[in-house]
Amino acid sequence: MFETIELFGEKVDIKNNCCVKKGKKPQKAYMKLNLYIKLTDMCNANCSVCSNRGNEKVSSLDYNKLKYVIETLDKKNLINRIGITGGEPFLDMDSLNKTLNAIFEVKPDAFVTINTNGFNINECLKLDRINDIYGIHISRHHYLDEVNNEFFGIPVASKNDIMNVMKNASNDELIRLNCLLMKSYINNIEEVEKYLEMAGMLGVFRCGFVSLMPINEESIKEFIDFNEVFKNTSDRFLKTKEQNDLDICECMNGLYVARNGNLVEYYARMTKELNCPYARQFVYTSDNHLTVGFNKKPLL
Repeated sequence: MFETIELFGEKVDIKNNCCVKKGKKPQKAYMKLNLYIKLTDMCNANCSVCSNRGNEKVSSLDYNKLKYVIETLDKKNLINRIGITGGEPFLDMDSLNKTLNAIFEVKPDAFVTINTNGFNINECLKLDRINDIYGIHISRHHYLDEVNNEFFGIPVASKNDIMNVMKNASNDELIRLNCLLMKSYINNIEEVEKYLEMAGMLGVFRCGFVSLMPINEESIKEFIDFNEVFKNTSDRFLKTKEQNDLDICECMNGLYVARNGNLVEYYARMTKELNCPYARQFVYTSDNHLTVGFNKKPLL
């Protein structure tokens, strides 16, 4: 479901339905979309299931153009969340700092998150706007540091690194963990429970478990449907919500009670259709184009 709006002199089809409980009819609604800023395409990791694997492309953001895009989208009330992603954003701390300053200069009330593999994570405490960031999503695909490093092919954020950031940040919900479900790593509910116990020990309040998108042969081979993983859970799990967005994606949410008494929010998500014909998010690319989705034709 979509509606057509005019944006930067072009006609753009954007999503206009909200997510609903499984089995319910889709409901029309005015939707704000997430804006993703690809700070860089460069990545120091070597993840076999990722499209940015080992990318060494160097780029530079045009901050004036970025501010113009944010200001224009905001005036049209189109921005939900602004997510800074890559590549790996923490490879260039100066650019990350300038990007955050540009965002908050134009939109002081911006809801901003950063996606990272955890490399250089302790440096986040030096960012000018660290206290204004809503959350830093660390991709972590195993509860053991050594196995997680094996997957990335480099040393990334350890449990001690995460605890250090948690200890020194003013926002005690700054760090969230995102885990890809994979046949060779976290692949059943017992492994999910070990992961959530790690989160409870660290004091991390939210974890996501995501089924792989079919972007290459390895991601297809490693794919697990999250519904199979969460089919039979222990009494420590409380499922709170299940939703879907037409036939494009589906998700579930819940709470986990860790053995130390901490509550950990969890969600599971799966994208089922990669070629949606209308905009579900905006992307400001590392080469300074605005697109209506990842890897789409530039709008600006």
